[in-house]
Amino acid sequence: MIPSTSLDGPSGQAKAEAQLPADYQYRLDDCEMALTRHRLIRDGLKRGLLWSYASVVFDSSLVFLGGFYGWQRYRIADAQTSFLRGLTVNPLIRRVFTPIPLLSMLVAMLGVFCLPVDLAAISVAQERILLQERAIENGNLIRQDIICEGTKGVAASLAAEVPIQ
Repeated sequence: MIPSTSLDGPSGQAKAEAQLPADYQYRLDDCEMALTRHRLIRDGLKRGLLWSYASVVFDSSLVFLGGFYGWQRYRIADAQTSFLRGLTVNPLIRRVFTPIPLLSMLVAMLGVFCLPVDLAAISVAQERILLQERAIENGNLIRQDIICEGTKGVAASLAAEVPIQ
């Protein structure tokens, strides 16, 4: 299971460490909302990536099982036809059509056609997860800059209020 993002993360720590001026606090809150949004999107993409991996496994099993079962049915029908031709000495005997090999081949083809779509979905999800990770890293740097600027501003205003004796 993917861990959910904590709402009492670094923003709660930053607020407890220093009181920021109102404009910096507003910017910090906006930054925290953007970070939370990026984390939620990243978590959703990771869940989707897991489902895409499961879909690739399912499609691969469709290809393998459908192809194997269809080939076995075709081989058995061909052997039966050869046996009947040899037994009756009649070269005009043809195989009786059964839908099982056809259906199993259709299942295999479904897997073959769905597999590239799933692989493309995995590729896109991985790229988007990397983009969200970069956005989270940039957001953390911006949050730290806001906190540093705000605490410098508070320190400068406190220094301006204290008269030098």
